[in-house]
Amino acid sequence: MSKLKLDLIKNSISYFREAVAYAQRDGLDETGWKFAIINVVQAMELAFKEKLRRIHPALIYSSVDERTDTVSLSKALKRLVDPGIGGLVIAEKDPRKIETAVKLRNELTHFECEHEHEHMEAKFADIFSFMIFFYREHLELPAEEFIDYDAHQHIMGLVKARAELRTRAQSYIKAEGFIDIWICSSCDESTFVAQNGECCLCHHKEAVLDCASCGQETLESEVIDTSNFLDWDYNEGSMILMEDFGMEMTACQGCIETFKSKVDEKRQAQYHEDMERDAMAYR
Repeated sequence: MSKLKLDLIKNSISYFREAVAYAQRDGLDETGWKFAIINVVQAMELAFKEKLRRIHPALIYSSVDERTDTVSLSKALKRLVDPGIGGLVIAEKDPRKIETAVKLRNELTHFECEHEHEHMEAKFADIFSFMIFFYREHLELPAEEFIDYDAHQHIMGLVKARAELRTRAQSYIKAEGFIDIWICSSCDESTFVAQNGECCLCHHKEAVLDCASCGQETLESEVIDTSNFLDWDYNEGSMILMEDFGMEMTACQGCIETFKSKVDEKRQAQYHEDMERDAMAYR
């Protein structure tokens, strides 16, 4: 008989993916949000324990001497932010947001409760965005290991989730001291870290290239094929490049207009040279 065996991090990710699956359902109601929140908080608790385990395996237990019951979520967080244990630096408002989400999770699982749709979405957005960066920064996981790209884009469609993620992305950029921050070609936010080739908001990855025409760094998606601006001729069933004017075959969006102007200038100059040469030939 086959057995299911999950370590802390795989278990955490499985709950996180389940939370995301609920959150991206069309026509999500309060029942759907209930399971999204329960699962995302459970994912957070397991992720905290995994971080403690990496510091020292004994830290995942409530009592490091008895080593029977594992720590609660709140106690795990206290150990993580303790300068003498985890030394974890988190935003000032995060402990309160986590405490509120845990309280909501407990109400949803143990008590009768009633919450507005907007309130539950907001609490999910808080923990979802926190976990995105916790997995990446503190557990050093690439985004594709804990969330599918399409699912992430779907969740970002939630106004509250996008706003929370944007705030955390901006804080992350500032904390890491990144300098070259561009507008992401996928989410249109100023959160694309050029030196990493990845957006820290939507996780879109893209190569950063040197423009063949102007030499400036540019996104691969912004490289334009300029061959149609050059002179071609049709010969025996195929197109033949007749004149490239000494220009490259690609240019970035930033220099494409300059590229076209230079081609026009060179074409005009060559036309006048040809006219003068023909005139000289008839003299």
